[in-house]
Amino acid sequence: MSKLFLVVVVCWGSHTNLRADIGFIFPNQKGYPEIDGMIDEADKLASQEQYNQALVLFENAIAQSSQKKYSKGLTKGYVGASAILFKQNKLEQATQLLIKAKDESYAKESPEDMSEIYFGEGINLHVLGLHDQAIRRYKESIAISKKISDVDKRTDNMYKSYINIGDAYQLKNQTDSALYFYQAAFHSPTKDLNNRFVSSISLADVHMEQNRMDSALYYLKNSEGVLQKLGTKNTEATFDKMLAKYYEKIGQNDSAIYYYERSIALKNQLNRPEPELLKKLSEIYGKIGDENRSNQYLADYVAVDDSLKILHQDNLQVPILLAKNASKKKLESAESKSNFLLIILSISFILTGIFVYLYIKKQKRKNTYRKEENTQLKQKLNTAFEEVAELAQMNSPHFLSRFIEVYPEFYNQLVSSFPDLTTADLKLCALMKLDYSTKEIAEITYSSIRTVQNRKYKLRKKFSLSPEENLNIWIQNFHLQSLNLV
Repeated sequence: MSKLFLVVVVCWGSHTNLRADIGFIFPNQKGYPEIDGMIDEADKLASQEQYNQALVLFENAIAQSSQKKYSKGLTKGYVGASAILFKQNKLEQATQLLIKAKDESYAKESPEDMSEIYFGEGINLHVLGLHDQAIRRYKESIAISKKISDVDKRTDNMYKSYINIGDAYQLKNQTDSALYFYQAAFHSPTKDLNNRFVSSISLADVHMEQNRMDSALYYLKNSEGVLQKLGTKNTEATFDKMLAKYYEKIGQNDSAIYYYERSIALKNQLNRPEPELLKKLSEIYGKIGDENRSNQYLADYVAVDDSLKILHQDNLQVPILLAKNASKKKLESAESKSNFLLIILSISFILTGIFVYLYIKKQKRKNTYRKEENTQLKQKLNTAFEEVAELAQMNSPHFLSRFIEVYPEFYNQLVSSFPDLTTADLKLCALMKLDYSTKEIAEITYSSIRTVQNRKYKLRKKFSLSPEENLNIWIQNFHLQSLNLV
């Protein structure tokens, strides 16, 4: 996942030399050089990895832009601040800022900024392990990037997304797809040094996983040449990690330990711990017989991994926020079309019959399409249900994230209606939605039947159910209602 963070650190939220003339895009809106300068300085600080100082400037720019109703300042302030909050693992806040940026008039007229917004949404979903949703956002970013007039910026934006799509496929163990996107970025005309570095280091990683060490060494050397021009702590930490992995693969444990420890030290300076590095060191020290260090690194790994899992749970609102925003946009679009239709119909009574006829015919086509779509959806849900059920039975920490991805309407409606539900409550509702009995839930969660019954009783109170209502049936009907099927 470090490659993913690397793309964000250098690229996402950086707008230096990207700004179009505000008077050209919005001739009726006054420009504010002091706000633009503040954002430029924040971008500069972020590129130097001085994130706290950059965030203060972005927030000040947002506040001043809000007072002056300066859409450009709000757009770039939101996107810049969101990128930094991402680095601080505050994904929910980062996503909220991206949603605000997307609503700004400036963003709607600026493909550069809109492509950054979709890229940022993809990043947040990517980190949560929602790879398919992330890939869709990256592809939307690519489509929007094609509208950018500046050739270099258009190319850099497109292939930045290519790299992250490759990373998502690599995490999904779809190596051929990952190689396609990595190689496309590596051989592209992009001038962005970060794209050059990440595509090269990513190809080295894939070749190491396939034990093609000569090819891995070729791409490592290539990335080392670009690294000297970048010189950030994050790129150095990533290179050290990959170099350590290479030495571990060829059996040079001392060198592997040296570079893993260097990578950990750099990650700690950036306050961005990576537990997998600690686990690797524990394994290597175990191989060479140093049990004390092996146990110490293992203990450190467990502590850091547990803390990150807690943060991961706190960020589960991200897909819900994005789903709500998408639903809102669809509703606004539908309302706009309906209003337009009413205006047209009011022009002449003579045309009413024609419009009614066309409307009925259109609705029939919609119903036919909707039936076909529902059939396809059911087929997809059958496969997804099996996957979610398997994660549930394993009591996997990824169960709830995958459940949200498969059943976003149910989850979104539940949280919107009952915002005081805890993560444990939501997981219990998800298990009941999958039709698990009290006994089965107890076995899955390693709890007693009595404990599950107590939790269900507390849920009934939160839902204000009468004693006659069956909780499991209520959950099932609630789901159907959220899909407008009852």
